[in-house]
Amino acid sequence: MTGLLAWVAYTGVRNALDVEFGRRLETLAGTAASQVSTTDLRDAQLLGEDGSGYLAIEVMLEELRSSTGLVSAAALDSTGTAIYDTRGLEYHHEPSPLDSLAHGALATALAGRTALTPIYRAAGIALRAGLAPIHGAGRTAGVVVVESRVDYLAVLDELRRSILLVTLLSALGITVLALVIVRVVGSAARLERRLSRAENLAAMGRLTATLAHEIKNPLAIIRGSAERLGKLDPGAERWAHSVVEETDRLSRTVGRYLQFARGGDETTGAGDAAQALTETLDLLEGEFRARRATLERPAAASASLPVRLDNESLKQVFLNLMLNALEAMGEGGRLAVTAAERRGGIEVRFADNGPGIPAETLKQLGNPFISTKARGSGLGLFLSRRLVRSAGGELDIESAVGRGTTCIVRLPRRKG
Repeated sequence: MTGLLAWVAYTGVRNALDVEFGRRLETLAGTAASQVSTTDLRDAQLLGEDGSGYLAIEVMLEELRSSTGLVSAAALDSTGTAIYDTRGLEYHHEPSPLDSLAHGALATALAGRTALTPIYRAAGIALRAGLAPIHGAGRTAGVVVVESRVDYLAVLDELRRSILLVTLLSALGITVLALVIVRVVGSAARLERRLSRAENLAAMGRLTATLAHEIKNPLAIIRGSAERLGKLDPGAERWAHSVVEETDRLSRTVGRYLQFARGGDETTGAGDAAQALTETLDLLEGEFRARRATLERPAAASASLPVRLDNESLKQVFLNLMLNALEAMGEGGRLAVTAAERRGGIEVRFADNGPGIPAETLKQLGNPFISTKARGSGLGLFLSRRLVRSAGGELDIESAVGRGTTCIVRLPRRKG
């Protein structure tokens, strides 16, 4: 908009200067033509420099040129041939240069009407001429031509450069302003996302604290009952021990959620991904058989895959991912589990042949309260990702609708 307004202003100034300059040339040419009599003109044509008419025309045109700053002034006969030209004798009795430079304007003047030439250049100088007819006995006896430099072109060039500079600066200013606005809007959007996340986390914290309190007491009762059952019935001791072990694990998990709700960070330690994965697979084999699903264990599991995350946390991550896959697949599904060392790190993959996850949902998966399950909270995957990241790793999810989902746990190998 600024550039358009500047161009309109420039065009207005240029047109005004053109009109004013043209009016001045027409006035000068008309005044000079009115002072040339047809008698003087005919006398100059017949007698040349010896005629009094020639002298009268010479004096008048020279005076006009010197007093007004014109480049030249000339008197032409009815054929366009110069009778007198202030530029010198070599132009006398020669066709006017305007016959080629501005033929249309010369023809108009010879037809009896005042005319203006467009801007033309001679010897590198921008010129413009005004032409006025010399009337006599109802016809055009000749033409007076006044020629002037177009000095205002330099002013217009300077104005055009200034307008261009102003336009460029304005465009630069608008661009900078737009970038600032984009950054402000982006910052506002990020702040809004952080506030939304903070609200979600606060709500999750309150929910977790309540659940932890409600779950801990029943877990203590279950654990105590399992211990007494194992002492009363030696045959059930192994099963009782498993119940106690899983109850303890669940208590630690609840404690971890409660720690998160209070704003604490997860603790990392020394763990073995191979051992934790084997124990998790052993734990869930019966569940897979019960749901008529196939569990493909790693073909050749490594003896040890040391990482900077304790086994309890590793089992929690693996268990969450495998249960999510089992629920997504339903009966007849297949989950392939692989574990290997890749590029100095540990990579564990869980690839199912379930229905897959839509792209829009996949982008948000892992945030609190975002879940593909009808009654899911999204907290398990969120905490699993946080546990993995606390050990310097990443939990990635790849999925396509109709082709299944693959969860990839990448952890740096623990040194020493």
